Amino acid sequence: MPLHTRKKKIHGLKGLFRPISIAANRELEPFILVFVYPPENFEQCPLGTVFGIIKIEGSPKDSSFVVNLLASVIKKEFFARPDRPAYESFEASLQKANLALAELARQGSVHWIGKISFAGGALEKNNLHFSKIGHASILLSRNGLIADIGQGIGEDNFESESNPIKTFSDISSGKLEKGDRLIFTTSDLLDIFSLEELRQNFSRFGRDEFPNIVSASLKANSELSGSVIIDIVPEEETEPAISHTEIKKIIPEIKEKLIPEPLPQVPTARQKPPLDIPPAEKKSFLPNSLYISEAEEIIPKESFFKKSGKYLVNLYDRAKPATFSAEKYFSAFFQLVSKWKEKRPAFRLPSVPAIPKPPIPEKFRSIKDINWRRPLSGRWKITSGAIAALILVILIAAYLARQRSTQPAGTETPTENSAPTTAFDDIKVKNIEEISQVAPLPDDSRQIILLDGTLYTLVSEKSLIEIHPQNGEEKTSDSQIDSGKFTLATAMPDLNTIFIFTEDKKIIAFTPINSRFTENNISLPGNFKAADMKTYLTYLYFLDTNANQIYRFPRAEGGFGEGKSWLNSGADIKNANSFAINEDVFVADQNKISSYLQGKIDDKINFESPETPLSIDEIYSNPDLENVYALDNSNHRIVQFSKDGKIQNQYFNESISGIGSFTADEKNKVIYLQQPGSLSKFSIE
Repeated sequence: MPLHTRKKKIHGLKGLFRPISIAANRELEPFILVFVYPPENFEQCPLGTVFGIIKIEGSPKDSSFVVNLLASVIKKEFFARPDRPAYESFEASLQKANLALAELARQGSVHWIGKISFAGGALEKNNLHFSKIGHASILLSRNGLIADIGQGIGEDNFESESNPIKTFSDISSGKLEKGDRLIFTTSDLLDIFSLEELRQNFSRFGRDEFPNIVSASLKANSELSGSVIIDIVPEEETEPAISHTEIKKIIPEIKEKLIPEPLPQVPTARQKPPLDIPPAEKKSFLPNSLYISEAEEIIPKESFFKKSGKYLVNLYDRAKPATFSAEKYFSAFFQLVSKWKEKRPAFRLPSVPAIPKPPIPEKFRSIKDINWRRPLSGRWKITSGAIAALILVILIAAYLARQRSTQPAGTETPTENSAPTTAFDDIKVKNIEEISQVAPLPDDSRQIILLDGTLYTLVSEKSLIEIHPQNGEEKTSDSQIDSGKFTLATAMPDLNTIFIFTEDKKIIAFTPINSRFTENNISLPGNFKAADMKTYLTYLYFLDTNANQIYRFPRAEGGFGEGKSWLNSGADIKNANSFAINEDVFVADQNKISSYLQGKIDDKINFESPETPLSIDEIYSNPDLENVYALDNSNHRIVQFSKDGKIQNQYFNESISGIGSFTADEKNKVIYLQQPGSLSKFSIE
């Protein structure tokens, strides 16, 4: 009987990425971007990692935003549909990048044409899909040999100014092997080294040393360049541990940063042994790195930790552990408490004249004369209640009299932006203590849009105001297009454009880079009536309650292509007044929010109901936000929900009333409120 032999397990491969970006000064930094975007969740894992270098030669005028725009479009489209093969996702991402460039060219931003260099790809296990244009190279080192596998790709498109929609077009694919090493780089590297010199350096230096050689060479010889170096290794392989010799070499350099000075000890009768200070456990550790909270720096190599990963290792006798001081700790704690009290003073009534105490009856002068256990009679209860009420009335009257006496003549008590002493009793209510004005607005202002850190609002019939939230500076742009009054607006970050819907059912695009309005082509259904408008990637969505439908229009050259009904039959949104798009499409009517995924109700998400029923005027979210926000003017609040429908906070202030539109900036932890005559803001958690 033959023996069963164990089959040899075949392990998968993975890529170790080393991105390198060189810019000689801050003015050049916007014109180079080296990116590596791995999967962000389990569903995206089959797609692998998308990466690349984007460089604009010559730092052309008004083109500093282009590299970030292209990287954002490529990332979003690549991971947009995890069900697609990696090759199709990479191809679709480059097509979207082409559409973004075509849109820029159509709007008059053309200085970048013929000046883009790109080298990038998608690595899924051992499958590589790659493309390049312009002055860039893709090199492969295998078994001691080196080859330029990107030669001939994308060379015809670099100088083409007639059709920027075909900038990214050529894609190649291949299989990688264990031990392969790849370099995606701008041409600067081949200006420094020949292929033969690179081959020798590949063989001479290991995976940890070679990227340092490349980085130092580019920094010394180039003002603007980038590279991505990739080593193909087995999936189970980890980073090599630092050797004992290497530790000895770097200890003098890190000793002062790693070990803080000992803190003074509290004198005690019996001195306890010093404790090792654990690293900041609430901070996330980078792979194979050590976080030094004292110096706010990253020191590589995980071997500075014990196996438990919780305490610093006493590496050598010279590097002694820092000590813990209870006196220092509690001193810092009480300082924090004092600062907190200063920022949030206790509420106190102003002092009022003392009320003279009535004389004590003779029989109550002795405590023995009082029968404490005897219940009060009904008459005494009424009398004592009346006395308490009288005292309360006197206190309130004295307080109000004092307030009036200290107020200058001819002024009124301010009510705007003042927080009540207590908010209504409900789930996770946050009482907003201060709402500050960002800028004054015309009374006919309506809708607020946030794009790339700048605010915009529609005014008059065909005008738009740009507002910088840092200083309140304003700039008004007027449209000369015969389109009718502006009614709705939404931002499309992927194209750095604001799209405006008019009463004549036209779409007007506004590009902040040149403050230009252009009309876009679009074909709308009959009897179309837009209640709200939003974007996702390069798609435009409309909420049409008359048709009980949400329509989606894809971006196309010159405007938008044919629209499609996005909601499946059976959905009911006839009472909806607003919607927002994040991972789901969230539709709000007056008292509830419903979630839709791929045109169907998403049963996995149920929005929590606060104790005080909602009266929703508008909801807001976008793919970059972690939450969904609902404006409730009637109850003076903005409710913050997580994307799975749980209430996170209810921000309450009496001034949240009559708000026409709002937007949330989670990066800067601010909510902006638009109402006739004013643009205001308050801070959020």
